[in-house]
Parts: sequence; structure tokens; C-alpha cells
Amino acid sequence: MMDRICSAVLDKIYSLASTGRYVVFSEDELAEAFPEGENFSDAELRKKLKELSAEGYIDIKYSSGDLYCIAPLKKYAQPPEIEPQIEKKQIKTEKSLYVFTAAMAGGALGSFIVSIIFALI
Repeated sequence: MMDRICSAVLDKIYSLASTGRYVVFSEDELAEAFPEGENFSDAELRKKLKELSAEGYIDIKYSSGDLYCIAPLKKYAQPPEIEPQIEKKQIKTEKSLYVFTAAMAGGALGSFIVSIIFALI
């Protein structure tokens, strides 16, 4: 899962460049992407750019001083949520409990009716 800073930097890159096209970014442009409350440092920016490059989200052609030539390669997609599967399993369990209770009640009622018939004969 991608952290807040990487996601913000990737969004900034996509806002200024299209997929596969190299664009020169200044360190100041990318620093603007850092979320509030996060301390910006050039070392932190380089670290996050390396993470994005290692994951295949961007390609860094070169970096010189405070300039970076970057091409975005793919957008980040949130992983699908697992919670709906848990809800389905819970609903299935509730249905099974209802069916079991109905079957037991039907069996008990049938036994009661048969007992009354034999008692009257």
C-alpha cells in the first residue's frame, strides 16, 4: 500500500505530465505536493521518488541538482476491499441458522401430530 507522500507526489506528477512523457520538474514543484504536517526535505523527496520508481509508477531519466526528468508510467489503484465478502459469509450463516431452526420446528410439529393421532386411535 502506498503512503500519503508517495501518493501526493505521484498525483502532482500526473497533474503536470501525461503517461509515458518525460517532463522536467523542479524540487520546489514536487515539494508543493507534500501533505500538510509532513516535513519536506530533499533527501525525503529523493527517497519517495526512488520508491515510486522501484514500484514501476514513474521512470526517472535523470536528476541534476534540484531538477528531475520524470515520466509517469502508471497510476496507483486502491486495492479492492475485502469487507463485502465477510458480510456475505455472515448472511449465509444467518440463512443456514434460519433453515436449521425451521427444519427442527417442522420435525417437532410432525412428531407431535403423529403422537396425537396414535393417542386417539
